Amino acid sequence: MMDDIGERAVLARRGIMDHSDFEDCAEDWTFLMRQGRREFPLGLRTVLACLAFAEREGAVPELPADWWVNINRRYQ
Repeated sequence: MMDDIGERAVLARRGIMDHSDFEDCAEDWTFLMRQGRREFPLGLRTVLACLAFAEREGAVPELPADWWVNINRRYQ
């Protein structure tokens, strides 16, 4: 799988960027990622969507249903 992607993306800075005060931003929380020389944001909602997909595909253990309910309430 790694060969298909090329260089792995890593966190470009420690910590998460809080965008909750910005009305124009679709993401409240964003991670800054780096892949080679390119930097790009990765929103928490995207991470959660990937986690949900991985759970459905059996790639990660199932999370408790109440955890998903709380997440869905917070990040609708």
